[in-house]
Amino acid sequence: MAKRGRSRSPRARAVHAAVMDDFVLDARVEHIRNFLNVLSVVKLSKKQHVNVSVSERGVTFVAVDDSKSLQAQANFRAEVFSRFRVNASAAGGTQGPGGTGATSFAGSFGIALGSLIDVLSVFAPMDGEAELSLRWPDRDGRLVLAAHVERGNPERPLQSCTHAAVAATERDDGGGPGGGDIVFRGETNAFTLPAHGLKEIVDDLEWPNAPMAIEMSSDPNVLTFSAAGQEIGELRVDVDARDGRGLTEFACGVNGRWLYRHAFAKAATALPGALLGPTHDRGGGDGVDAPTMTRVAIGEGGMLKVVHLVRLSRAIPHFGGGGGGGGFGGTATGGGPGSRGTPTQSATPRAPASYVVPVTFVAYPEVEMSDGEYDDFGDEVDSES
Repeated sequence: MAKRGRSRSPRARAVHAAVMDDFVLDARVEHIRNFLNVLSVVKLSKKQHVNVSVSERGVTFVAVDDSKSLQAQANFRAEVFSRFRVNASAAGGTQGPGGTGATSFAGSFGIALGSLIDVLSVFAPMDGEAELSLRWPDRDGRLVLAAHVERGNPERPLQSCTHAAVAATERDDGGGPGGGDIVFRGETNAFTLPAHGLKEIVDDLEWPNAPMAIEMSSDPNVLTFSAAGQEIGELRVDVDARDGRGLTEFACGVNGRWLYRHAFAKAATALPGALLGPTHDRGGGDGVDAPTMTRVAIGEGGMLKVVHLVRLSRAIPHFGGGGGGGGFGGTATGGGPGSRGTPTQSATPRAPASYVVPVTFVAYPEVEMSDGEYDDFGDEVDSES
């Protein structure tokens, strides 16, 4: 008998799920393109591997770049999905700290993000016609995606079911919730501004081909971005940090200047246009017509944290015909991928017209050496010269 709380391999979890006749994760995505766009943001390299954690709160994708100095995370909360059910017992009863009564950590797995994005691109043309089903694990430990579409005459509709499976792997960090993450702590400074504004600043500072500096001070409030190169010289962008001006938040507990690799800053602000929202607020306040806001924080040791609050519309897609089961009825009754199990945890009913997906980046700072060169914070420096 397996001991409660012991980590299982994806294959072992799949076998256990098959015996229990259930999935650990059973969720449905309303808007496939939104899901695809958000996941594309956290792809930091061509062969990006991500760790996926499943809990009653939602699904979290975590990616770390090859240098282990930049981390990206997308957190899809349970209310983001039109249907969200978790059955931790299908993973052998694995729970997070706190045991029964606490928010349950149901399981985790690794996956090649490029493969998942390629598969989602196949489903993307169905956006607005069908919801996307996500189930994990199948009997081979894979993540299963499916969509059921009905087109044509309502009396004699043409039905089609598209499904795919993406192989899952062991997590890189040992399998626990939050294991191996780059830790951000001790926040001292922070500011919030529209995501498109921050993206423009970072793009402008690419020309010097040098690390980007963030300088903050209080009394008076000062926020300056800069980069200095040998050929171009120094470029500076001063942001109006006075009360009631361009920023919605400005907090400076420590006056200082911090350096960051420009490639990290560019990756952390490279939101596609579909996620940036309108350039100017159209009066929607916190609604879907408001621009995406980004909060930048500086913590202990100069660690940088960038959080994009991506607000997406939850407009109800118009499906063709009545297949039953929200666009997946044909799959559910045909003994295919949608026919197994009775999950135990469901999300709250959909209510708001929009939802927020936090996309977070955490990066180490760079340290300027005496010879004018730079090194990642915490890395060993070669003393030879």
